[in-house]
Amino acid sequence: MSNSNHRRTILKSFEYAFQGLAYVLKRERNMKIHFAAALGAIIFSVAVGIDAENMLWIFLAIALVMITEILNTFFEELLDFVNPQYSEAVKHMKDMAAGGVLMAAIFAIVVAIGVFGKRFGYDLYWVSETVFLVYLFLVIVLVLGGGKKNEKNKSGNHR
Repeated sequence: MSNSNHRRTILKSFEYAFQGLAYVLKRERNMKIHFAAALGAIIFSVAVGIDAENMLWIFLAIALVMITEILNTFFEELLDFVNPQYSEAVKHMKDMAAGGVLMAAIFAIVVAIGVFGKRFGYDLYWVSETVFLVYLFLVIVLVLGGGKKNEKNKSGNHR
């Protein structure tokens, strides 16, 4: 393969990746919310002068939320494509993917509390730990309690 063909292939790969990002951003309400929150966090971080080390934590949290939301959307669409009829097994798979997004979002909140608290001279790491522990407690309660049975929505799909 010549160098120019290789370059075109790489550029095409980036084009497809950006098309995928644009698709999920246009189509998914939660991704729009995550994107707005990410943009707000970045603008606020720059405005208050967050240092480079803590910006890495902010970017990591943003990336984790965005990646898990993209994967959640992918799995939901794939599962609906493969099995358009309602299925408890598919519902559980989708719930697990959504749980991954929830965990990433909670991680982002914990990072934000720690980073912004530190920037303004407050030791809020205990708040971060409390948020995480409350989340774990709720998960345990739901697991032990079995959770509430969800029914399929009006369209017959899993969500």
